Amino acid sequence: MKKGHKVHLLTYEEEDLKDYLLAIHSSLEGFQIAFYLNQISRTKFKRDQDITLDTNKAAFSSFKWENYLIDVNTLLFSNKYLLQLEQENTNNNTLFDLPLRNEVSLITEFKQVDFFIKSNHLETIQLLFKPLNLWSATAMVYEIPSNKIKNRLNLIFD
Repeated sequence: MKKGHKVHLLTYEEEDLKDYLLAIHSSLEGFQIAFYLNQISRTKFKRDQDITLDTNKAAFSSFKWENYLIDVNTLLFSNKYLLQLEQENTNNNTLFDLPLRNEVSLITEFKQVDFFIKSNHLETIQLLFKPLNLWSATAMVYEIPSNKIKNRLNLIFD
């Protein structure tokens, strides 16, 4: 470097992108929850591509709402999928030819949860919590602390 030249260093702070999770226990379908939220909370959840797991051939329904004005992405997705396998001719003693059923969970630490809402905006989670909690069709709604999920990379669906 030549004499007389100044070196200017820029500070770079990486923004901590945090996702907030809301757990929903309900016997409803995902589209019914999305429709209810669109009516009550002025959200605009739309059907998105299913979240697929290649290992189990499972597909979890998802609904997306993007608010571009304040850069908020919110995703409503199911946590349970009923995987049906055809029975092989190994057991011929059965009266009925029923398929084998196995329930697969997307987030295995919370197998009992039916749906999740994931958002990068805490106020959005708080806004959706109140109407869902008051709704008689949901058994239980609660926020999940980020430290309770063992592998946060499992929440990246893009």
